[in-house]
Amino acid sequence: MRAVLQTYSLRRRLVGLLIGVVALMWSVSAVVAFRTAHAEADELFDAQLVQVAETLLAIVAAGQSPHVADEMAEHQHAYQLPVAFQAWQNKDGKWTLLVRSSEMPDAPLMENTGFDEHDLNGELWRFFAVDHSHSEYRVIVGQHHAARYHLAGEIALHLLVPILFGLPLIAIGIWAVVGRALRPVNAVAAAVGGLDARHLAPVQVSGPLPAEIAPLVTSLDALVGRVAEAMDNERRFTADASHELRTPLAALKIHAQVARRASDETIRGHALDQVLSGVERMTHLVEQLLTLARLDPDAAGNLEPEVDLEALAESICAALEPQARRAGQSLSLEGDGLVVQGNRWWLEVLLRNLVDNALRYTPAGGRVVVSLDAAVRCLRVVDDGPGIPPAQREQLLTRFARGADVEADGCGLGLSIVARIVTILGATLVFDDGLARPDGGMGLAVSIRFPPLVTMSKP
Repeated sequence: MRAVLQTYSLRRRLVGLLIGVVALMWSVSAVVAFRTAHAEADELFDAQLVQVAETLLAIVAAGQSPHVADEMAEHQHAYQLPVAFQAWQNKDGKWTLLVRSSEMPDAPLMENTGFDEHDLNGELWRFFAVDHSHSEYRVIVGQHHAARYHLAGEIALHLLVPILFGLPLIAIGIWAVVGRALRPVNAVAAAVGGLDARHLAPVQVSGPLPAEIAPLVTSLDALVGRVAEAMDNERRFTADASHELRTPLAALKIHAQVARRASDETIRGHALDQVLSGVERMTHLVEQLLTLARLDPDAAGNLEPEVDLEALAESICAALEPQARRAGQSLSLEGDGLVVQGNRWWLEVLLRNLVDNALRYTPAGGRVVVSLDAAVRCLRVVDDGPGIPPAQREQLLTRFARGADVEADGCGLGLSIVARIVTILGATLVFDDGLARPDGGMGLAVSIRFPPLVTMSKP
């Protein structure tokens, strides 16, 4: 069952985040604006209190106390907050109330001059007191703190209301800008969606790409290239495998028909021998194909830290010795111990294919030598077979490729498997001249040089 892919709108998320950021900034601005307005209001109305107190003091000192209320009403304007007041006269060390506003009590609110804050009728007020130069008169004026907060709030609101009403316009602008910025993403999505699975090609997007999108397109192109290469390899492999399997199957059918129709035991026995030989060849081909399919490059990270290659070589040579003896060949192992990092099964497959390939293409009476050199970390398999011209040696690494002796009992996958394992292990493979033949020619040598051992940290 195909997994359900959870998706979301990047455009909506970006717009939501940006609007959230704008709203947060607006909120912070509102708080800052209110605090700033309140501080400025405090300074403004403190100055007003001082001015009013000085004016009242001058009126009281001139003996015009009955006219204080009229003067206050006459000079009050819309931008000033209502002011409460008291006027006192000092007679023989005793303060006598001359005049007050309705909000003020009969008792003195302040003992000293300057600014101070008191609760009046359960509410916070700010007061200012000033004395005449001879301390004969004192005037106390005050303002309600709530009025200051109200005025500061109105100032802040007048500053921020335009921004508040501008948020929808900001949202529309952000929506349009984000949509325009995401056009390259939509173009890349459309280009990827238009790719033909049968003919994969790099992603084609018209116009320049943003620096944030270009790495994605580059990665997609690299992925498409690897997928296309893998598909080409698999198609080529399937075609080659089909061809290689079709020929022996046809031969098996013919030999089976001959054996079925033959009346002569000799002819029937020969046909059955050919059937058995073909089955063995088919079995070997299928085993090689399965081996090639099992080689997983992703497993390269799970390698054994130390594998004794000499012990593996001894085991492989011992297993293939009967095959060499039946063909009249000489198989020997030379050199000292060699320890490498790798997968034991991979290395066994590598050794078996190298030795088996050498035995298959070496004629009767020939020699195959397996040598190990720990000093240069090298494995060599040499023979005195027909050899391969230097210009054709690299072709041996392709699937179903054979050497000069096309009649040899092989399927052309051995060295391809070896090359795959060498690549996964990070080793190098080199072809060279092998052992000298009696006719003056040279056989083939396959050398594999392994990388140095890497000390693996314990978990």
